Amino acid sequence: MLAEDRQRAIVAAVRERGSVRIGTLAEELNVAAVTVRSDVRELARRGEVVRVHGGVARPAEQKENGPSTPTTGAGHAPAEDVAAGRTPRTYSLGMVVPHSSYYYPEVVGGATAAAESFGATLTVEVSQNAFTEKALVAKMLQTGVDGLLVTTAEDPRTSPGTEAWLRELPVPVVLAERRTGLDTGTVEHVATSHEYGAHLALRHLVARGRSRIALLQFATMTAPMLQAGYDQALTALNLEPCSPEVPSTLLENDLADLDDKCAQLVRCVKSGQVDAILVHNDSIALPLVSRLQESGIRVPDDLAVVTYDDELATLADPPLTAVAPPRRAVGAEAVELLVRRLQDPTRPTHHLMLNPVLNVRS
Repeated sequence: MLAEDRQRAIVAAVRERGSVRIGTLAEELNVAAVTVRSDVRELARRGEVVRVHGGVARPAEQKENGPSTPTTGAGHAPAEDVAAGRTPRTYSLGMVVPHSSYYYPEVVGGATAAAESFGATLTVEVSQNAFTEKALVAKMLQTGVDGLLVTTAEDPRTSPGTEAWLRELPVPVVLAERRTGLDTGTVEHVATSHEYGAHLALRHLVARGRSRIALLQFATMTAPMLQAGYDQALTALNLEPCSPEVPSTLLENDLADLDDKCAQLVRCVKSGQVDAILVHNDSIALPLVSRLQESGIRVPDDLAVVTYDDELATLADPPLTAVAPPRRAVGAEAVELLVRRLQDPTRPTHHLMLNPVLNVRS
């Protein structure tokens, strides 16, 4: 059956019954639910039907003899539609973020506020790994979301499987705090420039007379970007790399490793090999500072410490200067990109990088 024939059949069914579920239409037309959703999106864009949760309905103002006048998009109905009591076009968005009580609540908060401003609905799910991530996205597609906001469990730039999966999703996708690979098609992204964040930190430390600056971090998805920014800043600021004896990596959730690396760092500070350090992230910077102080290292006199993320930095003693990624802005800008894509599928693909800020403390 041609798309035009399917769409005429969908409109006829909606006019006759008032509302129909996507699964029912798929069975009656003998096509996949994904195909029906694609047809319904196009019909909704033209104002001939209205999307509802799991199905499609007749526009409130539609008469038996013809379709309604299209609206301009989510949350922005024309004045004549409002005056006539017509239903404005809304979008149903799905969002999947990793399991984390530390970083992503702010991203979700920004996305939620932006969705409300556009008159869109936003459903948020939390994934544990790549397997559950795909299952959650599949569930959202079954309910008929118009578009997806995803923070993938794996980096699309280094995971061909993730890249291929994103490319094949049947609705527009915007990545939040992830970056697309070269072969991800029209998938868009909004992410923090962590490279710039590392440069901010080192520039601040150099301005305060520090010259032997180390980087200490977990092996996270952010780590390669921080490392790249750190290396670029060393060159730009004419700094020498630290001695290999200065610790640069930490094992996550390993207190014994933290104690070993702290003892190693104390030796390097006392021998003059390091006078400042950028630590990713706050969750390790606070216990690290406590252990350093217990070992007789004065912060910031002997060792200046800048932390990355700025979630807990104000709780340290002394409060730590921190690089703060624009988490709420990432969520808000991702929603806006997605809504604009839904309103205009022909617009150029956007890849948006946001700069973090440096919050200077004592």
